[in-house]
Amino acid sequence: MLLGDRTAIAVSLTEETTAAVVDRMVALAPVADLFEVRADYVRDLDLAALLAARTKPILLTCRSESEGGRFPDRDHEARRRLLSEAVRRGFDLVDAEARSGFSDVVAAKTGKGLVLSWHDLEGTPEDLDAIHDRMAAQNPDVVKIAVTARSVADLGRLLAFAGRRAGRGPRLVALAMGPLGVASRVLGGRWGAPFTFASPENGREAAPGQLPAAVLAGTYRARSISSSTRVYGLLGSDVLRSLSPAIQNRAFAERAIDAVYVPLQAESMSAFVSALPSLDLSGFSVTRPYKGEILPHLASVTPNAAEAGSANTVLVRDGRLVGLSTDGDGVLVPLRRRLDPAGRAVAIVGAGGGARAAAFALVRAGARVTVLARRAGQAAEVAAATGCASAGLDALPGLRWDVLVNATPVGSGACPGRTLVPAETLRPGAVVFDMVYEPRETPLLGAARAKGCVTIDGVEMLVAQAVGQFEAWTGQPAPIEAMAEAALAAIAEARA
Repeated sequence: MLLGDRTAIAVSLTEETTAAVVDRMVALAPVADLFEVRADYVRDLDLAALLAARTKPILLTCRSESEGGRFPDRDHEARRRLLSEAVRRGFDLVDAEARSGFSDVVAAKTGKGLVLSWHDLEGTPEDLDAIHDRMAAQNPDVVKIAVTARSVADLGRLLAFAGRRAGRGPRLVALAMGPLGVASRVLGGRWGAPFTFASPENGREAAPGQLPAAVLAGTYRARSISSSTRVYGLLGSDVLRSLSPAIQNRAFAERAIDAVYVPLQAESMSAFVSALPSLDLSGFSVTRPYKGEILPHLASVTPNAAEAGSANTVLVRDGRLVGLSTDGDGVLVPLRRRLDPAGRAVAIVGAGGGARAAAFALVRAGARVTVLARRAGQAAEVAAATGCASAGLDALPGLRWDVLVNATPVGSGACPGRTLVPAETLRPGAVVFDMVYEPRETPLLGAARAKGCVTIDGVEMLVAQAVGQFEAWTGQPAPIEAMAEAALAAIAEARA
């Protein structure tokens, strides 16, 4: 039975034939430590064939419809017989749902690879400790508790519970299903989880929130996480597709730092603040829509963040939260590779947080900045705060500029195939900077390149911001080339 000291990666297989399961086990053997075979998916289940062909240990699971699986609830006795047969044949691990009443299965497999599980498909109950104690009393080898996170606060409660139970009783696998609980699938090593579950690839998840095995193993280095691993994260309302985990985790690996960076999707700032003590973070990034909302919750803020009215980086020092901003680095570092912004005319399209941060940085660098937006009043607000000029977007064709910065999401996956900048306003030699990083080649940059402009994409900006964050958190020089490579690899993988 596989219950080592490190957290193993269990790849959940949901193929519908025994032959397809066998093929998957062969193909995924290099990345998997064990396989969870979901027997409730397999139409022609052949237990003997699975054992004969296994390439890694197998955890056999058969989940009923009411437990989120496919095995009919009405066939309760047939499921019991199937699990009993799996125990008799000597599967490495067998999962029995605690509420199934399969006492004979539990008794036969106890001490020989019994995973006693409990699933809540609706939410996260208040009595996690009591549920755990009832299960632990049956002496399973592993207690698995999977809840559904409806709030980032649920993630916090689950992690706090897992921390309390670390090293006490049976090994614990504690998971929060859904997008708000993704971090729980990465952090199991902090409380000694024997394994965590992964999908074979994107689109083949057996449960909501599963990450691909290659991502868990490569990007997050889930096997190496322990109680001493420092945790950093990305706070935002929609962060699961962000490139930041790939960038920062590659940097930690390059510098051999025992740390991991996880997505922290939150539905509100208040929910995140309530979860924060349980998350036990060493620092975190902040993205939309919380860069401004985070400020009242910080013990101190650096002058540039205070002036901009936003922080994209938080340090945790002796329990105190210190906010700073590297957004300006994201603009100035790439731009200075092409030209000195001092004295240059810069047009910023947009009036949100990105535009505001860019305006602050460029004004302080000596540029002559004009902020333009479809709502001229919003542009005027940014201008008043940053000390630059403003205009409605309709003024762009008559404006002379050396550098243009798109600080809107237009041209991104959320607003594809569009640009707010008329092609006739582009001219050879001018610099066009698009903050959008997915896709990397936006309609604006494609048009600018065709006109002979110098172009800067959002990936370069994102990496420059990330470099400042990494160095603020660790005090070490960032591995810039490796971080850029990680960003580009993550984009390529997302497109595959």
